[in-house]
Amino acid sequence: MTQLLLLARDPRTGVAAVLASGRATVAIALVAFAEVLAGLSALRFAREIPVEQVMFGETRSGPVAILIGSLGRELTAIVLHLFQQAWDGIIVASALGPLFIWLLGATAIHASARLNGIRRPLGPMFILHGYATGLMRPVADGAALLLGPRGPGAALAQLVGALAIVWLGVIVWHGIRTYYGVTGGKALTILVMALVLFYVVPLALIVAAVVALIVAAFVLEYVPAPR
Repeated sequence: MTQLLLLARDPRTGVAAVLASGRATVAIALVAFAEVLAGLSALRFAREIPVEQVMFGETRSGPVAILIGSLGRELTAIVLHLFQQAWDGIIVASALGPLFIWLLGATAIHASARLNGIRRPLGPMFILHGYATGLMRPVADGAALLLGPRGPGAALAQLVGALAIVWLGVIVWHGIRTYYGVTGGKALTILVMALVLFYVVPLALIVAAVVALIVAAFVLEYVPAPR
């Protein structure tokens, strides 16, 4: 508990404490708790916000509105169909978010450090990332669960979630500095490389694949256009 309080109040001191005496069992328990909250939050969102409302309702985001407005009727019908087919998978992926952040985050940082010529055991970073994920994700998912996906509460929950992600990044940055023994600038380079190579690039490839599916479905008339 002391280590978590230190991570929340003073990441630099908290990181040193976790690296010195953090335990894998505690990291696993923290991530498991985060998974419970993430699952409940995803379940509430799925129950209160149907897939059609995500695409066409008042809760849709600005980028989604721009995308739908630029596609036209035919491509919009295809996008909605594909989104409906993938909706359950998206909800499950959202519920598994803490696990993905923990495992992929720790391994991405480790791989990025190795690409920068720094070799250290994975274990301590694995434990630190579990503590950080177990600390910050419950804040974001707890806010989303309590405030709900509609109205002013949803905006506040999104703000809390964004701040939690930023603080998670601060903790990880301090972790890179301390564990790998690098300067702040080098730690930032390692962090950015991890984000780009192991998050942004795969996401871009997924988006490109989705676009290719939409174009192919339109060309092959897989989904009939609305009359």
